[in-house]
Amino acid sequence: MNADTGRRYRLYPTEEQAQRLASWGQTCRWLYNTALEQRQFAWQQRKRTLGATAQCVSLTEARKELDWVADLPAQSGQQVLRHLDQAYRNWWDPQHPAGPPTRKRKSARLSVPFPGQAIAVRRVNRRWGVVSLPKIGEVKFRWSRPLGGVVRNAVVSFDGVAWHVGFGVHAGVTAPEAHARPGTVVGVDRGVKVALAMSDGRMWNRTFSSPGQERELARLKSAAGRQETARRNCGAKTSNRAQKIRAEIARTEAKIRNRRRDFLAWAANRLCIQHATVKLEGLHVKAMTATAKGTIAEPGINVAAKAGLNRAILDKGWGIFEAALANRARTTGTRIVKVPAAYTSQRCSRCGHTDRNNRESQARFRCGSCGYQANADVNAAINVRDAAEAPSPLTGRAVRDRSRKASCRPPTQRRRRTALETGISRP
Repeated sequence: MNADTGRRYRLYPTEEQAQRLASWGQTCRWLYNTALEQRQFAWQQRKRTLGATAQCVSLTEARKELDWVADLPAQSGQQVLRHLDQAYRNWWDPQHPAGPPTRKRKSARLSVPFPGQAIAVRRVNRRWGVVSLPKIGEVKFRWSRPLGGVVRNAVVSFDGVAWHVGFGVHAGVTAPEAHARPGTVVGVDRGVKVALAMSDGRMWNRTFSSPGQERELARLKSAAGRQETARRNCGAKTSNRAQKIRAEIARTEAKIRNRRRDFLAWAANRLCIQHATVKLEGLHVKAMTATAKGTIAEPGINVAAKAGLNRAILDKGWGIFEAALANRARTTGTRIVKVPAAYTSQRCSRCGHTDRNNRESQARFRCGSCGYQANADVNAAINVRDAAEAPSPLTGRAVRDRSRKASCRPPTQRRRRTALETGISRP
């Protein structure tokens, strides 16, 4: 049985348990990066592809020589290698959008994976539960929702504010044959001033950080930048003060991130429950938020304005909302439809007249032909609702940049020659 849904809970380890989990998280990061380098070296030097099974042998040897690697549970190390193996399989899959695996930075979120056989979960009372982890013992967590199935795996992580444990659960989730409210359709327009505008006139928005919090975060990032520049100039190690500032930045950003995810999950849940079809603009958010700096030879233009737009798009979480919709639609039977995004904000939803001057401002739309006036975001959402479905976009290798040399190419498959080609002799 594979995990088909996830459950995430707030974990409350003791100080000693938290220190050991943090040490294991750094070991998992080192193991992932080392295994990635081993695969790259094997392919570049010998044209050989290593798998998780072969790398587990190297992990066993490393556990004999390095005490801090041996301190990590063997099951967790094996899970890390399996995750890397899955990352390569995703990259090799022509239909998967994932690119080649990359190194994990030291500033990345700490996480320690465990297979389902290595842990045990039990409920203590109405509010608390405990999970038994190898070499640590029982760690309590807040029982905020039922598990709803059989635990298949777990990941303990630290997001800069608190520890969490995520369980992969087999709950037998299946999409219903029909939605509870068939025939209901809504168009959704994603914006930078108003997060979500619906075709029925509803507008949902939330501010994820206060002005004072933004100023404090900017001050901390400025201080961290000065400290990093000074450290590089003198070649010293990161000071304790710099580590404290980085930890404070991580805590502040985690709070903002949690507010954003909570709002978008709430909005996706409401839309999927109330509507059988949800239409969105087919936007490539990753390409839209790419930097405009350019190169020294060909510098970009309007770099500051583009950077501000990128921050606004990422702050509203356009991509997170789309993923939340797809996840919630699995249980409600909602159909997610993507439509062409061209001219939805310039076209009149009443007469169809399209002109860039129709949108007088960010919030006001007035048609130059029929005089129709409405909120610009709501008018765009109506156009999204009435638009025809876009063709399926290309995915996988069809949209990747294959020009740059990758660190580890997948093994090529020899094409089977037809009977006609076999009989042809080439000079």
